[in-house]
Amino acid sequence: MRTITIRDVPEAVYERWKALARRRRRSLRTEVIDCLTRHVERSVWSRDESIAKAAELRARLRWVDHALVDRYKRAGRA
Repeated sequence: MRTITIRDVPEAVYERWKALARRRRRSLRTEVIDCLTRHVERSVWSRDESIAKAAELRARLRWVDHALVDRYKRAGRA
């Protein structure tokens, strides 16, 4: 296992992390490792996975006029 030292953690962040660890009956170290692990695993998607997730989200937003959104996006880039 590697060791990471994090300096200058804002007091509010530290206290919230500590409170979260206490609620989950974990050590602060365990809570921080879990948080970092979930963040890294969630944010490392391949290009194809990202496109699929975007398409999935777009399909759930049926009430949105996607043609109109696309037109506005293109107009903003002109």
